[in-house]
Amino acid sequence: MKHQDVVIHARTYDFKNDEGKLVKGGEIHILSRKHSNSNEEGVSNGHKIAQVEVPFKVAQEIMGKVPAVCDIEYEITVINNALVLLPRNIQVIKELDSLNILDEKYKLKEDQISAF
Repeated sequence: MKHQDVVIHARTYDFKNDEGKLVKGGEIHILSRKHSNSNEEGVSNGHKIAQVEVPFKVAQEIMGKVPAVCDIEYEITVINNALVLLPRNIQVIKELDSLNILDEKYKLKEDQISAF
């Protein structure tokens, strides 16, 4: 199953397991669509972030290209008796260089017009 998502972070890692074998992996963070939820306990507004484990090679291929809009091919897998969608292939469609929240915050300070 393919889906278009915004990937905001990618990293690779490696560690030695209990048997001393080198294990390599990757991780991506996917930004959800903006939503607003209201229930009896309160209101939630904004974006959620999904942190997802991916194969080392997949994370390595998009490093330096995120944040970006990506085509993500998901594979349905059973983990602990539950169906889980795992990203297996990611293709960058468009890099989002301007999606740096800190830069936007500083730009607002520069563009502010004082009414006093």
